Amino acid sequence: MGDRLIFQLGTNNWQRGGEFAPGSGILHEAHHHAYDALPGWRCYSMYPSRRQRFQDEDVHVFELDHDIPICESVSPVSSYRWHGMSESEVAAYRQRLTDEVATWMDEIEERTGDRFELAIAHHAFMNPVVMRDVIRRRAEAGKGTMPLLCFTHGTELKMYANELRGDQPDEFPMRFLPFMKDEKVFDYADPAHGVDVVAAISAEQVEAFLGVFPEFPRERVVLSHNGYNQDVFRRLTEPTNVYADRANVLSGFMTQPPEGSDRKPEPVVPAGGFDAVVAFCGKFADWKRLDALLHAAAIYEQHELRILTLVIGSGPVEAQVQMHDLAADLGLRRTYFLGPRQQDELAVLFNCADVGCFPSYREPFGLVFIECMACGTPVIGADSGGPRDFVTPEVGVLVPETDNRQELAASLAAAVVRAVEENWKGSKGAVAEAYATENFSVVSQVSKLLDEIGRLTAR
Repeated sequence: MGDRLIFQLGTNNWQRGGEFAPGSGILHEAHHHAYDALPGWRCYSMYPSRRQRFQDEDVHVFELDHDIPICESVSPVSSYRWHGMSESEVAAYRQRLTDEVATWMDEIEERTGDRFELAIAHHAFMNPVVMRDVIRRRAEAGKGTMPLLCFTHGTELKMYANELRGDQPDEFPMRFLPFMKDEKVFDYADPAHGVDVVAAISAEQVEAFLGVFPEFPRERVVLSHNGYNQDVFRRLTEPTNVYADRANVLSGFMTQPPEGSDRKPEPVVPAGGFDAVVAFCGKFADWKRLDALLHAAAIYEQHELRILTLVIGSGPVEAQVQMHDLAADLGLRRTYFLGPRQQDELAVLFNCADVGCFPSYREPFGLVFIECMACGTPVIGADSGGPRDFVTPEVGVLVPETDNRQELAASLAAAVVRAVEENWKGSKGAVAEAYATENFSVVSQVSKLLDEIGRLTAR
């Protein structure tokens, strides 16, 4: 009794029950625990999953009989796209989710005797529409109202951008942007708009959101850099230093060939040993530009220093096959595909690396950069998107942005060789670790976010 309640509605699953999660699902879970760590607050969360069936006291799964609908074409856990759903399927999804959220919120308040004071919808798409509808329903039932925060992540903005460009009419017909405009959840001039505050994970995402929804007041868009899990991503030195023992540590990891492939899993034990390690982590989506890193590896594998590349992540089977085939065509000898990994394993791999390389095009934020830095490992990326907010020469480098993948590969290769030759792990690693720790804790992030919501919604 006496707690202030927060309700979070997520778009993607959490990483539980053996199911891997995309970044927004990991962030949702981290925020949930961070809100609970604040005195006087209690958080309740719901998210969808086809596999998970958890119905805990403070976390409910919105159970699906199909994969989680996604805005793009690639996700670590789904290829089931909103654009592939019929109008009736979308309407049914919306209605069932609205009913389940409203019912559970009522049950929570009845059980606890407390009242919800804040609703948070992750992604600027279906969830804020659902939460707006739930808040309206509650108000009509005399349960009062509450502020609604929309936490935009970026993939939904990419979907709207694809619709606006109109160059992929079969993949992205003009459908869901008109839907959102008609719902007016971001039309702040409309008294029944819905969303009170928007949080974006980078300065570029602030502009991207306002470019799609210029009707929403800029002063009500809050920059909220992602936080990371400090209990997982840290320098691992006890009982032994992982970096110092990395040959032995890496030998315990096996590669993961594509499903149905005749390739066999093999341990990460390169013939002749190795001198340095590059780590990549991300979904196999074109904008993550793993192909550019593989072309870069073809360059730096020729260097006298024996540089090993770890590719962590996955995607649709066809994308997996494409990347494995590209590595084979390029003749890569020290590149290992490890598949998706749980966070504790990812932390080990980042600790083993001399540098993390994440060459995404206009990465919405770049939490993987922060997680890598927190492990005492400097980073390399491209000069676009969220990483521009925090990747400085003290912690790594951003190579020039270009549409030419060969030019990008050459820049990445040069940066990797420089990082290894100049021992950035030794000279920049501690700075990167301290920078991540001091600026990107999840508790600090959500505390600042609550302060901003309170300031903007004070009546």
